[in-house]
Amino acid sequence: MFLDLEGERADRAEARLREETVIWLTTVTPDGQPQTSPVGYVWNGTTFLIISAPGTPKVRNLRGNARVALHLDLDTGSEDHSVLTVEGVAELDHAPPGGLAPVSEAEVSAYLEKHLETMNEVGMTPEEVFAEFSTAIRVTPTRVRSY
Repeated sequence: MFLDLEGERADRAEARLREETVIWLTTVTPDGQPQTSPVGYVWNGTTFLIISAPGTPKVRNLRGNARVALHLDLDTGSEDHSVLTVEGVAELDHAPPGGLAPVSEAEVSAYLEKHLETMNEVGMTPEEVFAEFSTAIRVTPTRVRSY
């Protein structure tokens, strides 16, 4: 649960995070340019888990600056609390060369529950996904806004 949100705002944020499969992650390049990327994620009520290929710009950016922002697309079906932004700090966890993403069994289960259909659509097995996207990014929120 988010400390910055209460009541209906908190309930709406939690529901959207359970429903949505893609969130926008903003990192900052070494020269200060924000870079935003759509990413799959899992929210466990405390942290976000995002998996990524190790050589992506977002991973390189996080090595130099762990501060990030996350946001969901505008919910055009709702007039209230249709925007959610999360500021936070990211931690990187890399697999050894040739290894699978360093995620727990519970994280794998949650990720598969949310993203297995997409994996099937793109023709990748879970093993292939966790091998290719072998860097785990865990984001701990520091501030949350909903409006």
